[in-house]
Amino acid sequence: MAEIVSRTKVGKSGAFAEKFRLIKKYKFSLLLILPAFLFVLVFAYLPLFGVIMAFQDFDIINGGFFGSSFVGLDNFRTIFTMPAFLGAIRNTVVYSAANLIVFTPFPILLALFFNELKNQRFKKVVQTISYLPFFLSWISVIGLFYTMFAMYGPVNDLRLFLFGANTERINIIMDHNYFLAVLLSSNLWKNVGWSTVIYMAAIAGIDGTLYEAAEIDGCNRFRKAVHITLPCMKETILLLFIISTGSLFNSNFEQIYGFQNIFTQQQTEVINTLVFRRGIEGGAYSLATALGLFQGVVTFGIVFVSNAIVKKLSGTGIW
Repeated sequence: MAEIVSRTKVGKSGAFAEKFRLIKKYKFSLLLILPAFLFVLVFAYLPLFGVIMAFQDFDIINGGFFGSSFVGLDNFRTIFTMPAFLGAIRNTVVYSAANLIVFTPFPILLALFFNELKNQRFKKVVQTISYLPFFLSWISVIGLFYTMFAMYGPVNDLRLFLFGANTERINIIMDHNYFLAVLLSSNLWKNVGWSTVIYMAAIAGIDGTLYEAAEIDGCNRFRKAVHITLPCMKETILLLFIISTGSLFNSNFEQIYGFQNIFTQQQTEVINTLVFRRGIEGGAYSLATALGLFQGVVTFGIVFVSNAIVKKLSGTGIW
């Protein structure tokens, strides 16, 4: 018995020494990872403790996390009876679904286009131009769109030039009927170039001998793209699609809140902006937390189901 205990201690000390050796060997790599680890810890994991507010009548001054009274599921009952709740859900799903359907094909097509460019200098210039809008903040993009689509902005001036001076000027940003079109176009312009990066990486990993064999068989560029490039990108496309389905019950808060104004807010409220107005502006922290928790659970469910369906149909999944 004593011998077994002794061996166990030696084994544990040996395992510890091996771990210490690996940490020492990869210390610089671990230092590079440390900022990302701290970021995720502080902004993703530590805030999970705040979920308790969804089940409390939270009072930030007199109670806090430990002194506020526990109310069970009362906050969830309240949000399901809120007049704006169903409208926010509808807008969230409509905006997110439209964005998913419209946006998804463009990075794939743009990556295929970049792959076909033979002039490397021109290719780098075009890629750089397509990437640049991604590095603009949403508030900058919103400011540009407000300027472009203002009643006396360039877009209305162009309409008058094309259709005559008697054409009525319209204020697109102030009309909720154009809100979805503005969201789709701004997201496409800002993100489509950067979204090609992963697809370009997938294309770069394709075996070049496949293209050589296709050329011998007489395939042109279009047939090589259809029969080689796209099939080899299938796994990447499906994985990104599964992840993107999580946005069906989510929305880009910065974009939507920035484009909202007094003329469109009532018709364009989404869950994220409702959480902000209720939680930050209205001080109803418990209701806002319950809304956020409900949104997170539904989002996870959508990703889980979509992953199961895609995996069953194609054999590709996140887990």
